[in-house]
Amino acid sequence: MSRRLALTATTLMVAALAVAPAAHAGPAKSMKGSYKVTLTPDPTLEATGQVGDGCQALNPAAVDNHKLTVPGAGTLHVVLDSPDPTGTGNADWDLWIMDSDGTTVLDGSHGGSAHEETTDKFKKGQQVTISVCNLLGGSDGTVTYEFKGK
Repeated sequence: MSRRLALTATTLMVAALAVAPAAHAGPAKSMKGSYKVTLTPDPTLEATGQVGDGCQALNPAAVDNHKLTVPGAGTLHVVLDSPDPTGTGNADWDLWIMDSDGTTVLDGSHGGSAHEETTDKFKKGQQVTISVCNLLGGSDGTVTYEFKGK
């Protein structure tokens, strides 16, 4: 009797392992999250007119780089918000989506405010870097992201 039970259990285990990869091959999962950043303002990019090249501030305390793995094909939406402590509308932050090592710009939002956002489509899973820089804003910001799988 125990031999029959062992044979049945082995057959069921092999069948389950054969089906598991096929069930896992479905669409990429959705994910979302957020994190806080505290950055010192550095108006270097504003003063030199280099806005559009990513966060290349002279002061490293003005930049935050956050690696994120996109799980598969789908759309990644990233939003950066920072309160304007002066109430004048002069706060300025930038948001960049970079490749995994942070050297190539994939997308960016660099308007003259403390609200920036990007939406990017990916054909496959990959690691990206969310790069945030504080040019002329208050010290605190929040980055939220949402990935919707295809």
